[in-house]
Amino acid sequence: MRINNPIITISLLVLQSAGFGQLQFCGFADILFVQDIEKPSASEIQQGQFELDITAKLRPGISFEGAFALNPETGTFEAGAGFIELTFIEENVRHAARGEYFNHTGFSVGQFDVPFGIDWMHIASPDRRLVSAPLLNEKSINGWNDVGINFHTDIGKTHLVAFLVNGASDGYAIGGRAAFAPFDAVGMGVSYLSQTESSESESKPQVIGGDLEITTASLSIRMEVHHSEDLLDGDFSAIDSISTHHGFYLQADLDLLDILNIPLVLIGRYDGWSTVDNVEEAQRTTFGMAYTVTGGFEIRAEYLSDIINEEQDTQQLVLQTLISF
Repeated sequence: MRINNPIITISLLVLQSAGFGQLQFCGFADILFVQDIEKPSASEIQQGQFELDITAKLRPGISFEGAFALNPETGTFEAGAGFIELTFIEENVRHAARGEYFNHTGFSVGQFDVPFGIDWMHIASPDRRLVSAPLLNEKSINGWNDVGINFHTDIGKTHLVAFLVNGASDGYAIGGRAAFAPFDAVGMGVSYLSQTESSESESKPQVIGGDLEITTASLSIRMEVHHSEDLLDGDFSAIDSISTHHGFYLQADLDLLDILNIPLVLIGRYDGWSTVDNVEEAQRTTFGMAYTVTGGFEIRAEYLSDIINEEQDTQQLVLQTLISF
C-alpha cells in the first residue's frame, strides 16, 4: 500500500483558501560555474537550485507549506514539498517549508524533507553555505524527500520527531529523531529509520545516526555519523552489492562579521566513508567561503576533492551566485 501524492489536492485547497488565508511567498535561485581542476578546458555554467516556497495560514493552528523546485535534468518544476501542518501548541507559530522547526507541537501530512539527522535542515542553497552536500548524506539517505506523516514536539530542551513515509515499494519507512540541547550553544541527537517490510531479496533498509552541533556567535561546528544497512545512495528499492556501510563528516563555519566586520564566512568539511569490510572507501575534503554582497545576495566559492579507494576521483572548483527573495 502506498500513500498517494497529495500535492494537487493540497494546492487546490490553498487556492480555495487564498482569499481568507495569509498567503506568503519566498524563494531562491543560484547559478554555478564548475571547473574541473585536472581538466582546465572542462568548465561549465550550470543552473543550480531554483525554488519557490509558499506558506498559507488557513485557520488558527492550520497552515499549508509547499515548495516547487526546478529539476535541472528535466528542465521542469516539480513539487519539493507540499504538506498541511496542524499545530496543537503555540498555534500561531509558523515554520518554513525547509529548515528547522520552531518551538511547537505539530503534525504534518504530505510531502516533506524527512527529518533524519541534521543535514536535512541544510538541503536548500540558502541553508547550506557550502555548495556540495556531505558525502555521508549522498551515500546514505541522499537528501531524502518523501510523502507521509510527521509528528514533532518540543518538551523543554528536548525535541522529538516521528515519521512514517513511503520509503520502498513494500511497506513503509518508519523512524524518528530525539534531540537534546543541554545548553543554548550545544545540541545533540540520535536518529533511526527502518523499512516495515523486507523486499523480495529479504533486505530491510535501516539507518542509525548521531549528530552534534556547537554554535557560538562566530563559530559553528557540527558532526554527523551514519551506519546504514541495505541502503545506498538513498535508493530504497534497489539494493547494491554494498549492503552495510558507515561514515561521518565534521564541518566548521567561521563568521568573520563580528571578528573583522567583514560579511564573509569561511567553511571547511571532512567526510570519511567505507563499507564495514573496508573493501570500498572514500574521503571528501571541502573548503569554501561565502561573501554577502547585500541582503539576499551572496557569492560563494568552493574547492572539493574526492578520493575513492586511495585514488583521486574528483577535484573541482565551484563558484556560486545566490539570490534569496
